[in-house]
Amino acid sequence: MASASRLAHLPVGSGYRSSFNGLVVTVFGGSGITGKLVVNMLGREGTQIVAPYRGDDYYVKDLKVCGDLGQVRLMPFHLKDEESIRKCVQYSDIVINCVGRQFNRKFSTMNMKQVNVDGVERLARISKEAGVERFIHVSALGASPDAESEFMRTKAAGEEVVRQAFPEATILRPGLPIGYYSRVFYYMRNTYRVLLGIKPVWAGKLDSIKYPVVQADLAKALVSAATQADAVGHTYELMGTDKLSVREIYDMLFASLYRLHFYMPLPESVMMALHKRHEIHIWEPFFTRDEVRRLFSTEKPTPGLPGFEELGVTPQSTKFCIIDAQRWYREPYFEKSTYEDVMYQLKQMKR
Repeated sequence: MASASRLAHLPVGSGYRSSFNGLVVTVFGGSGITGKLVVNMLGREGTQIVAPYRGDDYYVKDLKVCGDLGQVRLMPFHLKDEESIRKCVQYSDIVINCVGRQFNRKFSTMNMKQVNVDGVERLARISKEAGVERFIHVSALGASPDAESEFMRTKAAGEEVVRQAFPEATILRPGLPIGYYSRVFYYMRNTYRVLLGIKPVWAGKLDSIKYPVVQADLAKALVSAATQADAVGHTYELMGTDKLSVREIYDMLFASLYRLHFYMPLPESVMMALHKRHEIHIWEPFFTRDEVRRLFSTEKPTPGLPGFEELGVTPQSTKFCIIDAQRWYREPYFEKSTYEDVMYQLKQMKR
């Protein structure tokens, strides 16, 4: 564990939720899917948690039960308000940043650059000024200034500003995050695709390679990176147990739903036109053009960088997660199908 930086942070109790392990951790993005898992895992170890949120506290109320009474503090903040950020980190030993914008939309108050670059720089700089010992930042596998996806370009720029503002920061680059609430799964199995069995795909890019990461494993890696002394200043690339093409993910998902499916390859111009309309939306868009570019691009790991093993995390089976996450969406009589049943169904579909 990282050493407590203030005398007030003295461990109390025998461990687990009804105790205090001496650490105060601020988790930005705690209301997100991965962030909620991180807060829960930290609370289980007796960590005091500051969970900044934007908007109504109704959306983060569930975080309160992740720790004992008084262990989880909800604090309003805004990425453009430096004073509110400073209040969130002033007593913290560790800051974990899970904040990220995955898409742009017409009526959004902040775009990807303002969140993934400018906002991240603000968090890292203010954390350093406040005397925070550790800063953990979530990037993305394949982040590059030359990437086709704007999300990947802004993530690469975000890594640079974090390193400048907080040189000892730990950066994690996960592959395609998957789980029960994955946006990618939601996109793949939406109603008209399931019912009609016809899936528009980017022509020539179905064999793009992915290294899917289970969101629970990513959360474990974040907690491990925050508490391991030798993780300071390192960059980790997190890849799941299976190297899969987009086609294999599609096939496995629909085999687990027991649905036949057919691909309809479309040129880039048509794919972009189909998804442009989703960006003109007051609420969260269904799936944007940039997300399509990201889904149908190959993730390229950097040779020599550490991963799950160095963080002491054993990742779950990616294939099992893809199948299990569809359990709620199957017909009732297929609800209790096992992993072996679905793999058999997949073989039958490929004949």
